[in-house]
Amino acid sequence: MEGAPNLLAGLDEDSLHVLNRLSSEGGTWIVGGWVRDALASVPGADVDIATSLSPDQVVGLFPDSLTHGARFGTICVRTPKSNRTWEVTSLRTEAGYTDGRRPDVVEFGEDIIEDLSRRDFTVNSMAIAFPSGDFLDPFEGMADLGSRVIRTVGDPSKRFSEDGLRILRAYRFIASPGGWFLDKGTESAIRDCIGMISSVSAERIGSEFRRMINLESGGESLRLMRDHGLLEKILPGAELIEGLCPTSDLAVAMALMYKESSVDAVVASETIKSNLKATKEEVSIFGLLMTLHPSTTLTSAEEVRRFHAYVPPNWKNSVIAYLGWFGVDGMEALREVPPPRAGTAPLVDGNTLSQYTGIEPGVRLGRLKGHLHRLQIERDLTHQNEVLGLLGEIDFAGEDHFGWKSLSWP
Repeated sequence: MEGAPNLLAGLDEDSLHVLNRLSSEGGTWIVGGWVRDALASVPGADVDIATSLSPDQVVGLFPDSLTHGARFGTICVRTPKSNRTWEVTSLRTEAGYTDGRRPDVVEFGEDIIEDLSRRDFTVNSMAIAFPSGDFLDPFEGMADLGSRVIRTVGDPSKRFSEDGLRILRAYRFIASPGGWFLDKGTESAIRDCIGMISSVSAERIGSEFRRMINLESGGESLRLMRDHGLLEKILPGAELIEGLCPTSDLAVAMALMYKESSVDAVVASETIKSNLKATKEEVSIFGLLMTLHPSTTLTSAEEVRRFHAYVPPNWKNSVIAYLGWFGVDGMEALREVPPPRAGTAPLVDGNTLSQYTGIEPGVRLGRLKGHLHRLQIERDLTHQNEVLGLLGEIDFAGEDHFGWKSLSWP
């Protein structure tokens, strides 16, 4: 393609160092996403490299590299002068995918065209030779890039049966800016190969899902996944709401998709934990969001103060984002009612309370201390004497102490 060699001018110094070192010993090509994005003037993709060198030869040039993918020909190259890594893959042919994810047999070779022929989509099957700058496009990826069409290299059913993760990558393309769409044959093969998702690890599914919902057209991807039957396999019972995405917060997205679902919140929590490998914190935030009623959340000064005091700082943004989907301006509520002036710690400790009330240390004293702490926060008290004065409102000797509420939110 005319002008394609000029893309090399956009390479950074560290990448040029790696490329020059590799090309001094063997054939070297920039492949995949960097080529695709550079041609579309969308910078930012990692520089992935194909080489005629074997993995052992690559490690010989870059001894600090990571070799966990060496069996499949991939080395994560590291250099002493950079904290980055470069994925360098030896040219190869493959055979057999009995696990639906990795080839059974890998043989290294020197044919870049054959290597490109085993890639997932045509827009990822372009390459630029280094240092000549020769542009290779054996499967018309440039035309598909211009049309924004997602088409597999070769037989789509074969490509998806080799690696079920490619199905999710297709949906991620749909989520990307630019109005991508599926080639008819590719879409038909996805429908036929939906069952291949069972061969993909929950970690990989979760990773692709997080990236998808953070993209401009993530909602369109989710709609297609629903229509093709894949969303139900990954997130049983989830419902799509109008306008969902983009969001970088998995807990918020999941709460929005399960809020009106018939699925119990506990079951939904287990689903996102097992099927997306949601973190413990994400699951906890999801559980909190599922308890909220947006129209009655952050509507009183007492509740807002408890929110300030009780909710962990890194959870607050998730709550605010979630409420925003329902038209609730949580930030305005927080501006109107600032955090408690005395901070969040109790002003009265257990020893003082025991001496003042005569209650021996135990459950009753602990419940009373927790209840006073709640009232302290709600009423924005600033001095110990103010908190102790609340005892005049409480029959601390006779009331059922299990009726006393400790600090919590909502």
